[in-house]
Amino acid sequence: MNRTIIIIAILMLTSISASAQKWHLGTDFGTWAHLGTMNIEGGAAVSRHFSIEVAAMYNPWVFKKGNGSQFQSKRQEYLIGTRWWPWHVYSGWWVGGAAKYREYNRGGLFRQTTEEGDAVGLGISGGYTLMLNEHLNIEFGLGAFGGWTRYTSYTCPKCGRITDSGDKWFILPDDLTIALIWVF
Repeated sequence: MNRTIIIIAILMLTSISASAQKWHLGTDFGTWAHLGTMNIEGGAAVSRHFSIEVAAMYNPWVFKKGNGSQFQSKRQEYLIGTRWWPWHVYSGWWVGGAAKYREYNRGGLFRQTTEEGDAVGLGISGGYTLMLNEHLNIEFGLGAFGGWTRYTSYTCPKCGRITDSGDKWFILPDDLTIALIWVF
């Protein structure tokens, strides 16, 4: 009971007026082009220069090649982040940061080795948002993801022969954003 009262008090003291918020929903075609990875993002403007966002991505697909082998870039990913807009939220240039979690299984596309695991870390991104009309925007951006992963590597996508496993730090190019955003 005390925990509930404390949570309600914190929410009441830190809440931001909903009348000043603009909400958005969107999807990123750059992520869809990554072997059909489904994605959705949503967020809110919390001031003239800052917005917050949450996003989820999911790819369950395994693709078969003609020679009996396969390739995949399966993943589920979740992020929560913020953006700073120098001019005005949802318009013009922006830079952002996000906390990310990704469960992945990728391999067989350029070489037969496959890696699966869980990755956590921080993402940074930047880009430009073009207003098409009052409610519709198109967004262009680039980003990187760095953090820690616990992984297992295999010799091929189907065989299950483990070649390596462990923990490691990483930095990867991550986002090539071409997103359609609906602001309401």
